[in-house]
Amino acid sequence: MAKKNKNSAEKLETAKRIASQGKAVQSAYMGIEETAFRFFRWISSLIDRIFFSKRYLGFFALLVACLMFFVVNYDENSFASTLSSSKTISNVSVTTRYNSETFEVSGVPASCDVVITGDAANVNNASTRSGYCLINLEGYTEGTHLVSISAVGYGDNVSTVVSPNETQVTLKKKTTMQFDLSYDYINQNQLDSRYILGEPTFPSGSKINIRASQDTLNSIALVKALIDVSGQTTDFTVDAPLVAYDRYGNVVNAEIVPNTVSAQVTLTSPSKTVPINLNVTGEPTYGFSVDTITYDHHTATIYAPESVLNTIEELMVSYDLTNAGADSDVQVPVTLPAGVSSSDVTMVNLHIKMEQSTTTTFENIDIKYRNNDKQWGVSDYDTLTVNVTLTGSRGNLENITRNDITVYFDVGGIEEPGTYNLPLQVEPISPYVGISLDRIDINITLVSRE
Repeated sequence: MAKKNKNSAEKLETAKRIASQGKAVQSAYMGIEETAFRFFRWISSLIDRIFFSKRYLGFFALLVACLMFFVVNYDENSFASTLSSSKTISNVSVTTRYNSETFEVSGVPASCDVVITGDAANVNNASTRSGYCLINLEGYTEGTHLVSISAVGYGDNVSTVVSPNETQVTLKKKTTMQFDLSYDYINQNQLDSRYILGEPTFPSGSKINIRASQDTLNSIALVKALIDVSGQTTDFTVDAPLVAYDRYGNVVNAEIVPNTVSAQVTLTSPSKTVPINLNVTGEPTYGFSVDTITYDHHTATIYAPESVLNTIEELMVSYDLTNAGADSDVQVPVTLPAGVSSSDVTMVNLHIKMEQSTTTTFENIDIKYRNNDKQWGVSDYDTLTVNVTLTGSRGNLENITRNDITVYFDVGGIEEPGTYNLPLQVEPISPYVGISLDRIDINITLVSRE
């Protein structure tokens, strides 16, 4: 009986222990569950604060968009493609392959753009090559054709795209026509101005053959030999390039056979020695007059064609005396007439000596008349006189006499007898002496002597 009671007590103790352990496990589970709920509530709160905050909303929208793009576009080659590169080469020259002996081609673009794509290292290497664009017209006949343009010379490790990748070209058959040859001298600014270029001669003749399409030949207005004269000092022979021009002066692209011509040119240096004369204008400061003007060059040798030299008797230098009142030294240029290429004297040094003005008056100077082609009689001619006042330096006035003074009126062009009021004129005595009259005109009566 005692043993039975003992077993019952042990079982009860075991049950209590199991119950106690169960409560401990339940309590631990509830603790873990509460911790998990708290963690997820914290995560939820953090997400709400981030995703619904104006500060972070734009950033996460961009992040989501990038992730979606990556997912949609991802394939097996997408990663490898990030290692490829491309480069555009602009203004690549265009080569046309065709029978240039038979045809003339038009419509070919001056240049193209080429996009090179491939491995970055291969692209960089290809871009340094002397590639070009090719239009292959071999086998094409006369007419207009739409043809492709390809890129050549960039290697097989890259792919190329040409822009434009096609063009419309026209092939025209060539024919030959003769043209008269003219010429132009070029670089004349590098030829000594003393030399005169003669007419060139062309030993091969004055006719030039040009081979092109009939439309191109019809557009040619003239063909010129461009003769370079730079640095020449004697007669010379030079091979001059030939250029065809249209009527507007534009160069015409045509095959000139041959494309140069031998030109023989003579150089001459005709010259003439002529006097240098001074032309004085303007009035000095009041109360002063020019006493003398001396200069260092009185002749010059000029260079020009003979036809020009025959028309020239002097060279002029001009000086304006306006407001001059003191002695001075000035330098003035020599004026070269039209057609004169150069002169051994280009500047003249003047020495101007000024003095205070003085005056002298000559009374009752007889008045003459000129150009009396009709042989008019002049009433009271013997009584026509005028008083003349001269102004200048003392040295310029002291040797002037009344015989040096000529006052006159001009009756040329008067067709009928009668009374006329005519202006008085006076011949200059010296460029440094001023002349004034006490009257500026005169009334005269012209009568017929018949």
